Amino acid sequence: MERIHEAVRNILEFLSTIPLSSQGIGDAERHFRLSILPYCEDNRLVIFTDVEMRTYADELMTKEERGELSMDYVWRRRKVSALLADCMHGRELVWSHYRHVVKVLSEDFKQVLDDFSVVLSQTLAPTTVRTHVSITRKFLTFLEQIGVDALGELKSENIKDFIIFAAPHHKSSMPKLTITIRKFLSHLTDTGIIAINAERFLVNPAPRHRKLLPCFTDCETDAIFDAVDTSTPLGKRDYAFMMIALWTGLRSVDIVNIKRQDIDWYQNVINVVQEKTNVRIQLDLPPWVGNAIVDYTLNGRPEADCPHLFVRQRRPYGMLNPIVGKDITSRYLDKAGISHEAWDGKSFHAFRRTLGTRLVRTGVPISSVGEMLGQLSADSSKRYISLDNEGLRICCLSISGLESRKDGLI
Repeated sequence: MERIHEAVRNILEFLSTIPLSSQGIGDAERHFRLSILPYCEDNRLVIFTDVEMRTYADELMTKEERGELSMDYVWRRRKVSALLADCMHGRELVWSHYRHVVKVLSEDFKQVLDDFSVVLSQTLAPTTVRTHVSITRKFLTFLEQIGVDALGELKSENIKDFIIFAAPHHKSSMPKLTITIRKFLSHLTDTGIIAINAERFLVNPAPRHRKLLPCFTDCETDAIFDAVDTSTPLGKRDYAFMMIALWTGLRSVDIVNIKRQDIDWYQNVINVVQEKTNVRIQLDLPPWVGNAIVDYTLNGRPEADCPHLFVRQRRPYGMLNPIVGKDITSRYLDKAGISHEAWDGKSFHAFRRTLGTRLVRTGVPISSVGEMLGQLSADSSKRYISLDNEGLRICCLSISGLESRKDGLI
């Protein structure tokens, strides 16, 4: 497996050198981590050949036929698996773009979809907007196929028929489907296009399950930073990188994107545009974080003609890979003796949850926590309440007077 892991690292390094967005690189990394590498481990592969690539692709198609994967996921994973086969065979790596054939909507439907997209973009992140727009486009295409050419002709039965039609492709994401259609119908109602209530078709049988991931405890945080050797250039870089994450809550990709000009040393603030939400925020820069950045800049950063604050420690000096936070976290969790495994939440993003939880513990209102972390929705900040164990204990009600009088229940 070591050769396969090395090939994956080389591919991600290649992707970081071409005109590909950080989201595209992150998607490729997730496809490797969540699907391709587990496939190789399960089949005890030491090399990923063209034959294995085709076998893997056949398994993907089988899952698509069972409704476990969308065709979009199948194509994306086949694409990165082909890169892995090319890399292991020593062939030139080429990243080619592909486009799905999208049915052209009528002018009226297209205008409504564009207006809906504008409304969504006022409160939602760009990635979420794209998801809602994609589902809505499928809904409008379905209406055209069944002969509904004007939204004024829309009936409740049409909505029910679409939910039944689309449900097999959303076995694990029905809330996403119903929430999108509900938002779209509300938009049509607000604009006076329709006047029907189809809520009975859009009620989810159960709320969406969200796994509660932990933050780092104070002891774990201290152990992680104590494990960093700040006498080395790499240690200085990693220490400053994690300090920014812990005290500002920035995501790994946003820290990677920080340019030296984004730091205002007179006002002690960092100005960044978040990759996920495309929202510009200004964050306070505590003195101890600023000192770590200065130490890295003066004593650890290579002489590189690169506008970004953090750069590679080896040639060619340049911008870091957007997923470098994962490598940094793994390195120092092991050195700190903190046990961790896949999906346990002890990732680089845990620094962001740690800051959010600390703010809640000090009594900062949830709305203010969301603003400080650059979140568009207050719901995204509510999970930090669940991580405040001491605060939750205060809210617990006494059970005095409710003692059981039955021996069998004691």
